[in-house]
Amino acid sequence: MDEDIIQFLRENRFMNIASDGVKLWISKVYYALDHGIIFFLEKNTLTEKNIEKTNNISFNIDENMLSIIVQGSGKVNVLGDPEDFKARTDVIIRKNPEDKQFIKHVELAELIPDFISITDLRKGFNKYNPQFSLNELTET
Repeated sequence: MDEDIIQFLRENRFMNIASDGVKLWISKVYYALDHGIIFFLEKNTLTEKNIEKTNNISFNIDENMLSIIVQGSGKVNVLGDPEDFKARTDVIIRKNPEDKQFIKHVELAELIPDFISITDLRKGFNKYNPQFSLNELTET
């Protein structure tokens, strides 16, 4: 994937995820890159119930402006208690220190993208589906 797109993903902190299973729902979550996309999933929510029924989700990352829009789909694996995955949890907390206050109310989840689409509006309209490796999806 283009280095500037990887940098865009590293600089941004929020992702919208759309899930379905019980009822179609969209949630906004803090995320970090760790050989995929990791995030905290709030316990006992519609999003969690949807993912329990079907772990296929769609996602969107943008800056709420016309620059770069990253969209895609993939599978979510709910890993469990963040304290049981200290190294991965630390990746999220370093990027999003605000998330530390929610540790007792969330589970750690990873999104393994199977499709990514880029809309790059910085120099006109450029839309493409990049080849990517999970090894590229890291914070450093």
